[in-house]
Amino acid sequence: AGGQPGVLGIRREDKNKWERRAPVAPKHVQELVKQGIKVIVQPSTRRVFTDEEYHSAGAIIQEDLSECVTIAAVKEVPIDLLLPNRTWIFFSHTIKGQPAGMPLLDAALERKVRLVDYECITETGKRGGPRLVAFGGFAGIAGAIDFIRGLGERFLALGYSTPL
Repeated sequence: AGGQPGVLGIRREDKNKWERRAPVAPKHVQELVKQGIKVIVQPSTRRVFTDEEYHSAGAIIQEDLSECVTIAAVKEVPIDLLLPNRTWIFFSHTIKGQPAGMPLLDAALERKVRLVDYECITETGKRGGPRLVAFGGFAGIAGAIDFIRGLGERFLALGYSTPL
């Protein structure tokens, strides 16, 4: 088995440069630490919560998550960073058989990863039930913002300049 029981890792998000979300807030880290859970947080200058907020809540700030038996993230984890024999919690985009997610699912199986996909956490515990972890309409808005930003960067790269 990988990692030490009772050690939770919080991964730094790096899928894109504007991702600021965190899977666990400092106030929740504080509660976990009070219950005897060791929490290790990867440092980040972009996360909505500062490293100092996590440190003040009792977390250890360090790059290395190899001590963690469970690691929480928001977005998909790059395959080369997927530590084996651990429980990983994140939006993997694999449950619906999305082609882009299949290499990640294959790697998770090969590395004996227990993958908990937020999409699968439902009120009833059954597939298709009301989701408990969701961004609903906000996900659509965020996707539209990402698209517009990317389009703007593309236009700038092509030499177009706009006041937007």
